[in-house]
Amino acid sequence: MPMKKIIGAIVAGFVLLVAGRYLIHSVLLKSAYMQSSDVWRTTQAMMHRLWVAQLANFILAAAAVLIYIRGVEQKPWLGQGIRFGILLALATAVPQSLTEYFVYPIHHELAVHWIITEGGLAVLLGIVIAAICQQKSASA
Repeated sequence: MPMKKIIGAIVAGFVLLVAGRYLIHSVLLKSAYMQSSDVWRTTQAMMHRLWVAQLANFILAAAAVLIYIRGVEQKPWLGQGIRFGILLALATAVPQSLTEYFVYPIHHELAVHWIITEGGLAVLLGIVIAAICQQKSASA
């Protein structure tokens, strides 16, 4: 796999995660977080630690790309991307959401929303990675 594709996929994945998580957590789920505001850090405290969230997004993007390119096959990229994204969701969003539901005193609806939205983001991430890292078939 050319390094240019790998770096491009990591950058695109990172941008997708930053934008997607902003949309999920700062827009779509904002009212749900307000219902349990006593559990979360203040906005000011979170902004002070924003670099940690961005580091986590970068690590996930890089790891996802590196894992994907090790198992990519000479099959249609879209199917591989969807399948990889589903597996990524099962390895990240689902267990993390269930663990946080166990740890924090939040409504189960919030955990379900995390699973759905973060899981969907993982599938989208898989598709983006597959689109960027697609390989030309031997017959082409």
